[in-house]
Amino acid sequence: MKDGKEKLSGCDTIYKQIDHIALAVYDIEQAAALFTNVFRLDLVMGLSCPPDGVHTNLVFSLGPQNELELMGPRGGKGFLIDFLKKHGEGFHHLALRVTDIDQATHQLEEKGVRIFGKTMHKGMRFTFLHPSLTLRVGMQLVQRKLQKPASNPMIKHLDHVAIGINSLEKGRDFFLHKLGAKRITSARDERFDCSYDRFVVGNARFDLLYDFQNNSSEGVPEGIHHLALEVGNLSEAIRQLKHFGIEPLDRWSDSKSIFLHPNKMYGCLWELSQL
Repeated sequence: MKDGKEKLSGCDTIYKQIDHIALAVYDIEQAAALFTNVFRLDLVMGLSCPPDGVHTNLVFSLGPQNELELMGPRGGKGFLIDFLKKHGEGFHHLALRVTDIDQATHQLEEKGVRIFGKTMHKGMRFTFLHPSLTLRVGMQLVQRKLQKPASNPMIKHLDHVAIGINSLEKGRDFFLHKLGAKRITSARDERFDCSYDRFVVGNARFDLLYDFQNNSSEGVPEGIHHLALEVGNLSEAIRQLKHFGIEPLDRWSDSKSIFLHPNKMYGCLWELSQL
């Protein structure tokens, strides 16, 4: 982990970092209560209705550089209700912040990545990448000015995103050749009984998990495997979670990090670590 962080600071590309992670939920107010009360996240954008007219969203801070977006359906039709009916609640997309969205979009198109939409909202510009070419991960580019960072005592920042893959060749091709990422290590992850490649894209870290053994990936589809976040005090975080009836998963948790069951986290497997 330390080596990865040292490598991160040396990356300077058109890609800066992960801007935000978005979760699709049926009841956005109920989900917001979880992240407000249990995780003490600061709200940086209140409930709003984007121009598509079919979903609502709000945004929390995950420290000074990352954010968590919640997306809920508005009415009985639209892309988000279709997503929820097909996939259930959970991870919807991640956004990579870029310094020049036109240049980044052009580079990806030249490398064969399908672009299926572009938009602008509240001074932010977005490019949407087709998930068939991004390892079944909803992904977009965003160019915007930083909002005033919020401060919360529990979660400090998003440490990395782990992606489960069936084809190592496709995974490496996407990160090395499409995004121009740097691979900083390949090793074995004993917790999940799988191998992994670690990449950095700008200041964002991604772990590609593959070659799972002994059904260790049971119940985790191809695509996002888990989201890893750094907390200031892991013991205090555990006490806070248990107070609200959320117990760490014994299967993968240890003294350095804990995992929270997707059933408690709106369809996503979360890792909390004190680094």
